Amino acid sequence: MAIARNIVNIAITAAEKEGAKKITRVNVVAGELRGIIPAQLIFSFGLMAENTIASGAYLDLEITPLIGKCKQCGEVFVVKDYCYVCPKCRGEDIQTVSGIELRVKDIEVE
Repeated sequence: MAIARNIVNIAITAAEKEGAKKITRVNVVAGELRGIIPAQLIFSFGLMAENTIASGAYLDLEITPLIGKCKQCGEVFVVKDYCYVCPKCRGEDIQTVSGIELRVKDIEVE
C-alpha cells in the first residue's frame, strides 16, 4: 500500500505541476528484487487513486530482471535463482547492476 500511495503522490504532483486535470496512465519500472506482486500493486494503486485526478488511471508495471556484473572478469549476466556466481569465470564478487530500481517512468495526462 505504501508503494502504491507513493506512486499516486508522485504522479499527482507531476501532473498538477503541468496543469493536467486527469491522469490516465502511470508507467512504473520495478526491479525484480523489490518483490512486487503486480496484481497486488495494481489493486492498491486503484484504491490509493480513488477520489484524486488519478482515479481510474491504468498502472503499467514493467519488472526488470536482476542483472549482475562480475568484478573479476567484467561479465554482465542475468542472476537466476539469486545465484550470484559468474557464469563465465565462476567468480563470486558480483555487483548488482539492475533489478533493485523502483521509479515512475512517465505518466499520461489529459
